[in-house]
Amino acid sequence: MLFAVRLLQLSDQELLAGGGHRDVYACPDQPELLIKVTRPRKRPNRSLTKRLIRRLFPDSIYRNALKEIECEMKAALKSGVDIAQLPLARSFGVVQTDIGPGVVVERIDSGDGQLARHLSKLCQQGRLAPETLSELNSFVNKLFQLQVVGRDIHETNIVYGTRNQTRMFFLIDGYGERNLVPLRTLSRRLNDRSLNKQMQRIAERTGLSWDKANRAFRVT
Repeated sequence: MLFAVRLLQLSDQELLAGGGHRDVYACPDQPELLIKVTRPRKRPNRSLTKRLIRRLFPDSIYRNALKEIECEMKAALKSGVDIAQLPLARSFGVVQTDIGPGVVVERIDSGDGQLARHLSKLCQQGRLAPETLSELNSFVNKLFQLQVVGRDIHETNIVYGTRNQTRMFFLIDGYGERNLVPLRTLSRRLNDRSLNKQMQRIAERTGLSWDKANRAFRVT
């Protein structure tokens, strides 16, 4: 059983994945969970403004993680009885590890014990099957319906995996309000426009086409 007051040892574990600011590890003794740990910055930020913000507000290093948790919790609350269809990997709080604080999240696998495959990999392997494309568009519809604020949604943080033996797409990173003034959280119109732009960029990089009017991907 996982206890939030337990110090977890991750320094001797193999890294499973890495993003722009965080590393991902398996959660000890909890194969259905992962831990995202914010990497300490090794080089000074080249942006004078960002260096000033970090100096004045040192806790801002955790801003992305906190906003991600907040976004996931809001979407979970909105989901109601359909929470099993939530298109985001679930968050389960913060733990302390021997390499820094980490956020415990749901592990999404492909059904055979391996980590779920990215949308980019699926598209590289050829045309998406009609059923898979339908599941992708169902995922997109949920993002709009739940008004998930996409900070940086792209084809490598959308994965195709299972939850409760049900295959579906999940967003595992890149969400949560980025701006100090939460404009997209406050305005559905602005958030819809932002999601449309991010879906269009995904389409351009994966060989799909994006139908803005119907909010759906098409196979070209």
